[in-house]
Amino acid sequence: MSILLTGTKMVLYTIVFARAFERTPISLGLVALSLALVVSGFWRNYFQYERPNVNVWTMHLDLLLAFLFSLVSQYESFKFFLVFALEGIAVLPKPYCFAFTALALAVGAGSTALFELRESGLVQPPAIAEILLYAFLILLIFSERRQREQRMAFEKLSEELSYVNLQLKESMAWSESLASQTERRRIAGEIHDSLGHHLTGLILSLEAGKRLMSRDRDAAGPYWDKALQVARDAMQSVRELVSVKSKTNPEFELVSRLTEMAQGVYGLTGLKIILDFAPEEMDLSGQEQFQIYRMFQEAVTNTLRHAHADQAGISISRDRDSCYFSYWDNGWGTDQIEKGNGLNGMLDRVAAIGGTICFESQAGRGFRIEASIPRKGEGNG
Repeated sequence: MSILLTGTKMVLYTIVFARAFERTPISLGLVALSLALVVSGFWRNYFQYERPNVNVWTMHLDLLLAFLFSLVSQYESFKFFLVFALEGIAVLPKPYCFAFTALALAVGAGSTALFELRESGLVQPPAIAEILLYAFLILLIFSERRQREQRMAFEKLSEELSYVNLQLKESMAWSESLASQTERRRIAGEIHDSLGHHLTGLILSLEAGKRLMSRDRDAAGPYWDKALQVARDAMQSVRELVSVKSKTNPEFELVSRLTEMAQGVYGLTGLKIILDFAPEEMDLSGQEQFQIYRMFQEAVTNTLRHAHADQAGISISRDRDSCYFSYWDNGWGTDQIEKGNGLNGMLDRVAAIGGTICFESQAGRGFRIEASIPRKGEGNG
């Protein structure tokens, strides 16, 4: 789109300037208006129409400059206004793009009428072929805009689906980890109930045999045999436990999970997540790390869905009393925060581990989350 508009503008600007300078005596006003039109018009092209404020201000300025140009030149300048109409329908936000396009065409028609009155005293209506050509160009640009918007919506949906797929894989991995933790707890119970019992019997048998050794070696023999059998039973119990679960998944690790998430999100969507924390600051239980991770994960999800940001940040710090967690993005932001399922879910997760959380945002200044939980480190019992 940027290349098409730039090329069209260069052609039409060249035609208007060439004819105007050919028919109009050179004057300071004409030259100044021409330079101003070129600078203002191609300023937004320099940024490839990616800065909305630049687009709006320069297009309105161009309308005024082109109208003044039509008053001092001896060549009608409707082609200027046609360019502005095409640019408006292509890049300005809806529904304002339609209003601006109508305004540009109206000002262009008015300037052309004034030029014809000044030159011949009569206003000639445009030819049907000329009207059809202009209408075709506007419809062509509008059709291209619709296709571009559909393509961008598809790409955004694809990014969201890719990220949801990443979350699904992480959830499946975490479910396996939870199953592993349940199994470890079962094994711990088995060790306590079975192996603990055997070890207690072994200790009692050895103590009894030790006491009898000094008085009657033969009487101590059965206790040695019993202790040996208990040791064998304990060994068999360990073998059975090991055969049930030969290996377990590692404990949940917040630092590695956040790093993997940041890399995965950047690779899928281009959102750069800046991480600011040190591993030694992770004085948290597995459940606390899991809940904090889910909080950050939901925050990133909200950024991808709503913020239109290209950068976000996660930081973790602590002092003697608390651990602090913050998240920010440089997206659109909002003056009115509405707590849906995502934000309420964050509130519930942080509350479940005894912490507090707050949300801050302002239109044009992104979104920020601040949370903290009491530290369970030294000096806090």
